[in-house]
This record gives sequence, structure tokens and C-alpha cells, in this order.
Amino acid sequence: MVANSELTQSTQSNDTLVIERLHRVFAAQQESFLGDGEPDLKTRRDRIDRVIAMTLKNADKFTEATHADYGSRDPELGKAIDVVSLIDGLKADRKTTAGFMRGERRASSFPLGLLGGRSRVHYEPLGVIGNISPWNFPIQLSFSMLGAAFGAGNRVIIKPSDQTPLTSTAIAEAIAEYFDDIELAAFAGGLDLAVEFPKLPFDHLMFTGSPTLAKIVCAEAAKNLTPVTLELGGKSPVIVSRTADMAEAASRIMWGKCLNGGQVCLAPDFGFVPAGDESAFIEAAGKVVSDMFPTMVSNDQYVNFVNERHYQRVAGYLDDARAKGAQVITINPADEDFPAATRKMPITFVLNVSDDMVISQEEIFGPVFLIRTYTDFAETIDYINSRPKPLALYYFGDDEKEWQTVLTRTSSGGTVRNDVIVHFMQHGLPFGGVGNSGSGRYHGIEGFRRFSNPRGVYKQSNIAAKAIRLALNFPMKGLHSKVIKAKLR
Repeated sequence: MVANSELTQSTQSNDTLVIERLHRVFAAQQESFLGDGEPDLKTRRDRIDRVIAMTLKNADKFTEATHADYGSRDPELGKAIDVVSLIDGLKADRKTTAGFMRGERRASSFPLGLLGGRSRVHYEPLGVIGNISPWNFPIQLSFSMLGAAFGAGNRVIIKPSDQTPLTSTAIAEAIAEYFDDIELAAFAGGLDLAVEFPKLPFDHLMFTGSPTLAKIVCAEAAKNLTPVTLELGGKSPVIVSRTADMAEAASRIMWGKCLNGGQVCLAPDFGFVPAGDESAFIEAAGKVVSDMFPTMVSNDQYVNFVNERHYQRVAGYLDDARAKGAQVITINPADEDFPAATRKMPITFVLNVSDDMVISQEEIFGPVFLIRTYTDFAETIDYINSRPKPLALYYFGDDEKEWQTVLTRTSSGGTVRNDVIVHFMQHGLPFGGVGNSGSGRYHGIEGFRRFSNPRGVYKQSNIAAKAIRLALNFPMKGLHSKVIKAKLR
């Protein structure tokens, strides 16, 4: 067993000591998992309960740390977007664990099923799960997978982001108080730790981040044939139908675009509006933004970029778009100056967008929204299908035929009608990406299955066994040949 008292020393030292401890904890979890066997329902529920209790006790500490990491992210806002949905999801996982553990009955092949043979799926835990979580929702995305992972009977090691170091340290300290390392551990560190973490031979590895980093993580995981779950993001599109209420659509889209300063993997990235309706959409959106954020620069609920690199990245996208002929419109209700030092940017719309612009190719991850127009609804479908598959696709409108076209002629990780992002809060729905936006699902039964080995189990009956030997035995001749011919007709 690895003592939790080592945590304070390791988090304050360099990555070399952290990595050494990581290897010890990983080995201890493996040994404990193999030695103890599958945990019972009481143990699984207890672990989920402790995650809930830990989160509730440390909600202030977590969100204040994230506020300090960002510089402008109201702790109360942090509780709303990082903690509330997390707790709801963990409670849902706790409730469904018993049912999921029972496994599934499956039909046995004819005639063995009639003769007493019984088939079932037993969901056994995989073992030790690694979770590389991101900086945009550091609490939510470090802990939300624990309900499924613990429900399925696993041990977990988390590597939270080095972009939010104070939050990562708070996560590690809280876990150390509530869990033994052989159940759950977290490691806060820098680049060396990030490089080392996916090299461990986890039984499963989860990564949330960019496609670029995902390729590096997958390359390392492949060396151990470690299966991975990837939640990546991408350029999630919005289609605003001619049948949509323009003001209501703008209101809901802007809520999603403003959430966490646009630094959300599910944030609407670009939208299609009917040609000629651009001004109406921007006017409605501007009113909504002004109501939500009368001021922005000194408003902690209007979240800034997490660091200078991301601020300059998006500013560079806008400079490139302007240089290539885009029209850039900002929503600045109080007519404020936005000093670069604040790392804040007003809500910005980009029109006259062309595919050679960097902002058309890269996920924005900031308070910028691209507007494209269409005359024929089919144009929206064709364009979406010409791009990598998004994490989410949003449709606003009341045309049932259009809606069915969206569902049957496009592909995305998730799809929402008449809103954005909120499908993440539906804990019974599978969540994840497809293609460039990720692979694998978690939440609900899909999460339990993702962190389980679906072990096929067959129980033979004496009658069925005799029937098989009668029909298929050596030497094969006579009756056997007749059985084979009958099966191949």
C-alpha cells in the first residue's frame, strides 16, 4: 500500500519525484486490484459516495482555485458549471450501478438453449483506469468519469491539467483526504509528468483535449495496446432554420457561446443563418449579450482566456480573417477598452468567412462565432459533411423534415434540437465524439460498459453437451455429415 502522506512532498517537488511516485501508485493499484478481485456493490457505492462528499466539502476550495488559475472566473459561476452537473451525474451513476452489475442474459444458439444451455454477459472491471483531464472544466472532467469507472469496479489515477496548477493541486489534496492511493490518486505536475503518464500500461486510458494532443497520447498508449476513450471537440455547427424563432435561437446560442468564455468543447463554433437574416441574428444576439453582461472587463462572470497563449491564438485567428476579407463585428455593451493583459475579448462575430482562413479550420475555443449563410437547406448539410465530424450538432427550427435530414444525413457525437450543450447534462445519454471529435462514450450504461470487459459466459447442460457430441464428434461421418449438410443449406 502507498501512503497518502507522500502527496504533499511530491506535489511540491519536481516532476521526477512525482513520476517516481506515479509508478509506485500504479503498481500498487494493479496489485490491489488483482489481489482483491471484483469489488462488491457496497464498495462501489461507497467510492462514489466519497467522490460526492469530497466534491461537496471542497466546492469552495476547488472553484476559488480555478478562479485564481484563470484570473477572472467567478467561484459561484464555477460551482454552477463545474460542480452541480457533476454531482447530479455521480448520483445517477450510484443509483444505476446495481442494475448494471447484474449483467445481461443472451439467447443461446438453437437447439442448445432448448436443451438447457444458458448464455449471459458478465461485466467485469478492467482494472486500473487513467484519466488525463483538461483545464476548461477541471473539476467536472476530472471527476465525472469516476461514477462509471467506480461503478464498474475499477481503480483510477487522474492527471489533471498543468494549465490550471492551483486547481490540480487542490484536486490531488482532496483525493488524498478521502481515498487510499490504491483506490484513487491524482498527480499534479508539469510537462514531464504529462509525457510520462500515457506511457503506463493502463487497462484503459481516457483523454479530454485537442485532436493534436490526442494523437500523441494514442501513439504512446498503442505501445501497450491500451484502449483509449477520446473526448476532443472540434467545430460544432449550428443550423438556424427559416422556421426558427430568431430571437430565441440567438439567446440560446449566445448562452452557449458565452459559457466559460467560449472555452467549452461543446460550444457552438459556427452557425448557418438564412441569407438576409444575418443582421437580425446579430441584433438579437447583441441584445442578449448586453443583458447578460452589461460590462465585461471587470466582470468575473465574463470569463477570460485561461492563459496568454490561448488569448494570442484567437487574436491571431481574427487578424488572419480580417486580412483575408472577413467582416468582424464585436458586441461591447459598455464600450470598454479590452487591454491584452486582462486576456478578455468581447463577443465577436465573423462574417464573409472563407475556407482558407485559419479560423475556419481550427476550433476557436473562445468568445468568437462564425456566421455563414444559406439559401437552400441542403447547403448546410453538404458543408457539414465536407468537414470532420463534430462533437455536437445543433438545429433550431420546427421543420420536422429538416430535423430528420439532420439526423439521418449527418454524423456527430451528439445532436440537440432547439438548444446547445444541454445534452451533456442528460446523464442517461451516451456522451462522446466520433472521428476527429473523439471515440468511445461515457455517461449512463455506455460509461459502465466502456470501463468494463463484457465477458461472455456460457453454462452448459448435460443434455446440451450430449447433443453437441452426438452431432459433432470424431470421427465425423454418417449422421455428422447429414447435420453439416443441413446447416449449410
